[in-house]
Amino acid sequence: MPFIKDLWIATLTSTRPEAGSESQLVVIMNQNGLDVVHRELPLGFGPAETGGGQLYRLDLAEAQVLPESYYMRIGTRGSDAWEPAVIAAWCERFTSGNVVPLGYDERIETVLSTDRSKGRISLPLRQIGGGMVRTAISRVMLVTGTGPGAAATDSPVRVRVKTYEGLVVDHTITDTPQADFEGSEGNVYFLPVLAPFTRSQLTDASILLSIEGNDAWLPKVVVMFGLDTASGQPSAMVPLVHVHPWAPEGTDPQWLSTDPTEGADFKVLPLAPIDT
Repeated sequence: MPFIKDLWIATLTSTRPEAGSESQLVVIMNQNGLDVVHRELPLGFGPAETGGGQLYRLDLAEAQVLPESYYMRIGTRGSDAWEPAVIAAWCERFTSGNVVPLGYDERIETVLSTDRSKGRISLPLRQIGGGMVRTAISRVMLVTGTGPGAAATDSPVRVRVKTYEGLVVDHTITDTPQADFEGSEGNVYFLPVLAPFTRSQLTDASILLSIEGNDAWLPKVVVMFGLDTASGQPSAMVPLVHVHPWAPEGTDPQWLSTDPTEGADFKVLPLAPIDT
């Protein structure tokens, strides 16, 4: 099977006081008993502020790591303690580009710090399956990375998902503890489902991302996964959308805005390529 090209990691920091951190994070991947990846996560979308989301992308093509038979840990380089609430990891396969879930944890009880009086230096990330096209989806995780500066928006963002049986997701994101859709920010949101559905019920016209105002927004990354639990730790992440780059170089930047002079008020998101 093709090895990993890009590794993606999204995190959501706890909303507890002083849960955020300025320490740099590290990812470690072990395969066949050997550490094949031990890399600092580059500056991504958003700092690890209390209640905030982050999104990282790491090119692992040279390491030639297979997204099978691996063991992953997330660590820290500093003593400024970080208290994560959610960590999710997935990858894109080299050559095929297929999206493969690797790990997910929202039952994290570990604080990360190089200071032993505050926490531990690393934590294992729970492995998770990619689910099947007929896995029942009871919740949707939306991950976004907004472009810098003026790309930010204060307008609400809406997600709608429709199957041949009708609307299964219709959720508008307004104000949350995160820096919602601010410039160079990463965000992680959990969207409720009106009725359980499966990926097999979707087409490339099923998922709609729209904006509910004229403050234009220009994302760089939009990712969606279906989770098989309405709350709590899921056993499967079903890839739904993986749009990156938002607009290929040299093409229309495709801003979102209800003002037609600034952009379009919605974009239809194609289904992500997956292993079958």
